[in-house]
Amino acid sequence: LFSSLSRKLPLLRCPPPRDVVPDVRALCMEELGTWMCSFPASFLTDGHLKYLGWTLHDKQGEVRLRCVRALQGLYARRDTAAHMELFTGRFKARLVSMVQDKDPVVAVEVVKLLTVMLE
Repeated sequence: LFSSLSRKLPLLRCPPPRDVVPDVRALCMEELGTWMCSFPASFLTDGHLKYLGWTLHDKQGEVRLRCVRALQGLYARRDTAAHMELFTGRFKARLVSMVQDKDPVVAVEVVKLLTVMLE
């Protein structure tokens, strides 16, 4: 069922990094986080997590913000946080550096995320 859906719905495939519309990237990261929480067996994979990691470097603050909020939801749940070890290792330095993000809202949300990760 999910394979069929992901072929038909571009949102489930995530936009390629070259997507030029920030609103599309932001929406996709928000929804990807929702799908990862709802269907971890199908979507909480390294293949999908990489999109969240890549968008931590996005030029647009709103995209980074939605990505961080999606990660907050994943790390807040013990069942999903347990599958985030590789992601954490790979993107830990970026998350720590985002405490000084040029967008203060993003910086505050990253501090909240890091706090959740420590719990």
